[in-house]
Amino acid sequence: MTLTHDLFLITSFDIDRSGLASILDTSMRYKLHTLRPNRINSSLFEGTDSSLIGMIDAELFDADPIAVASELSEYRPGIPLLFVARSDSPQLFLRGLQCGVLGVVQKTESPGDILRKLDAAVRKQNLWNKEELRRYQACFSTGPSIPGLETPFTLRESDVLSKLAVGLTNRRIAEELGISYETVKEHVQHILRKVGVTDRTQAAVWAVRNRLF
Repeated sequence: MTLTHDLFLITSFDIDRSGLASILDTSMRYKLHTLRPNRINSSLFEGTDSSLIGMIDAELFDADPIAVASELSEYRPGIPLLFVARSDSPQLFLRGLQCGVLGVVQKTESPGDILRKLDAAVRKQNLWNKEELRRYQACFSTGPSIPGLETPFTLRESDVLSKLAVGLTNRRIAEELGISYETVKEHVQHILRKVGVTDRTQAAVWAVRNRLF
């Protein structure tokens, strides 16, 4: 069987490339191209098959996955896009849905399920689970929204909240800010108390609704 699709994986982690490559090599349906977010340019798509798909790591630590999705769509309009993730990131997923991302592949899924999702994405099928989307959207209907509210965040808490608001995990925040994972957890707890919510998703929603970033 010949390779029929070019798959562009945008990731910050080599282990993701090797793991996905082993699955795709078995299927013989996809040719994998792996690159860092800052390596995206129009020349990458020259000579590639007309049947393309983009897969963006939802946990990029050196770029906003939404900005990457927009960049890929600019260079190749209509390219099917998927997130690949280790866990749920409601705000990021909803932002992705709004900019045309077709769904998310969890890194814990079986090779067969991953291939089925890739095949469906190539056909431009929407892969978002309706129940999950309702749960994500429910996050945006909770928590206070007080225009003009001044919450006394420290400078570092503001830094952490800005990263949290775009869907980064505590570990990614620690890497980007050059602080320890435990310190990030402590800042997040302070933020939750100051905002008056019970989890990081609600804090991210609060930040977006109050247009802090």
